[in-house]
Amino acid sequence: MHNIENNRIELKESISLVMGNMIGAGIFMLPVSLSKYGSISILGWLISGFMALILANIFKRLSIKYPGESGPFYYTEKSFGQFVGFFVIWGYWISILLVNASLAIAITSYSTIFFSKLDIISFSLPFAITIVVIIGLLNLSGIKKVGRFQFITSFLKILPLILTIFISFIVFDISNFTPINISQETNFEAITVTTALTFFAFLGIESATIPADKIKNPERTIPKATIIGTSITFFIYLLSSIAIFGIMNPSEISVSNAPFADAIGIVLGDYGRGIIAIFAIISGIGCLNGWTLLQIEIPKNLAKKRLLGRIFSDTNSNGVPYKGLIISTIIVSGLIGINYTKDLSNIFTFLILTSTFCTLILYFFISLSEILIAFKNKNNISSYYKSLITGIPAFLFSIWMIIGVGYESIISGIVLLSLSLPIYIYQKKYARHK
Repeated sequence: MHNIENNRIELKESISLVMGNMIGAGIFMLPVSLSKYGSISILGWLISGFMALILANIFKRLSIKYPGESGPFYYTEKSFGQFVGFFVIWGYWISILLVNASLAIAITSYSTIFFSKLDIISFSLPFAITIVVIIGLLNLSGIKKVGRFQFITSFLKILPLILTIFISFIVFDISNFTPINISQETNFEAITVTTALTFFAFLGIESATIPADKIKNPERTIPKATIIGTSITFFIYLLSSIAIFGIMNPSEISVSNAPFADAIGIVLGDYGRGIIAIFAIISGIGCLNGWTLLQIEIPKNLAKKRLLGRIFSDTNSNGVPYKGLIISTIIVSGLIGINYTKDLSNIFTFLILTSTFCTLILYFFISLSEILIAFKNKNNISSYYKSLITGIPAFLFSIWMIIGVGYESIISGIVLLSLSLPIYIYQKKYARHK
C-alpha cells in the first residue's frame, strides 16, 4: 500500500496534467491555421474558452458525484450503458492518438528553425516518429516521474506565451486586426470554423479524471485541478492570441512554420526567435508526455473491464501498461506516416479537426448525461438548475462544433469510430469466454 501511495500524484501535478495537456504545441501552431480568417478568430477563442469552462464545471461535478472512478467511460456508462460508454471512450482514445501524431508534427515544424532539412519528408518523418518513441520510453518510468516532468514543462511552456504578451505592448499594431474577416466565408461560417479550431487547444479538460486511481485524494484533487487548470489556460490563450495578431499581420503568420518564434524574432531578432522555438518544442514535448499517459491509461481501463484484450492491462514493475504503450506508439507512428503526403501545416489542421470531432462525441454524451442527471434530481432545485445551465449550452455547442469541423474530418472520424462496433461484439461474444 505504501508503494502505491508513493506512486500517486498530488494537486500541483494534477493541475499541470490538465494545463500541460491543453497548452501544447497546438497553441504555437494554431495561428497559422487561423490566419486565413483574420482577427475574427479572437471571437472563436472567446466562445471556445467560455464553453471549455462550462465543460470543466460538468467534469468537476461528475468527479464529485463519482469519486475515484476513471472518468469519461464511467460517466457515460452510468447514463447510457456499457456499449455507449465503450463507443464514446473508443472515440476519445482515437482522438488522443491523433493528438499525439499532430503534436509530433508540430514539434517537428518548430524544429525546422534549427534543422532546415526537416522541411524534407525523408528527414521530418523519422524525426517525428523518434520523438513519439522517446516520450513512450519516458512513460515507462511510471506516473510519478511523468507527473514531475509534466509540472516542469508546464511551467516552461507558458513563458514564451507570457513574453509574447509583453512584447506586443511594444510593437502592437491595431491595423493587423482589420478587416476582421479576411476569408471568403461569411462571418458566421468563419466564427464556426475558428471556434472549432481553437476548441482543439482546450482538449484535455477531463485529463485529471482519467488516471483517478493514481491521484491522491481524487474526490478533492480532481475537481480543483480541472477548474484551476482550465481557467488559467483560457486567459493565457486569449491574451497571447491577441498579442500575436498585434505583432504580425495575417499574411505573415500564414507563411510561418513557427509563428510565435517569428513574432518574438521581430523584436528580439534571431536570438530571441531561437529561444522561443526551444520553449515551443519543450511545450510540445510536455504535452505529448501528458497525452501519452492518457493514451495508455484508457485502453488499460477498458481491458480491465474485458472490453479490450488483456494485453493492454499487462503492467511493468512501475505499474505502466507497457504492452499497450508499445502498441499505441506504433499506431501513432503509423498515423504520422499516413498523413505525410500533405505539408506540415495542412497535416496539422486535418489531424486536429478529426481529433476534435472524436472528442466532441465524448462531450456530446457527457453534456447529455448532465441534462439527464438534472431531470433525475428535480427535487434538488439547486442541483437541477446548475446541471441545466451547464448541460444545455454544452449539448448545443457540441452539435455546433461537430458540424463546424467539416465533412472531411467528420467522415474520417466516423470511419475510425465505427471500428468500435466489431471490437465490442468480439470482446463480448468471444474474448470474454476464453
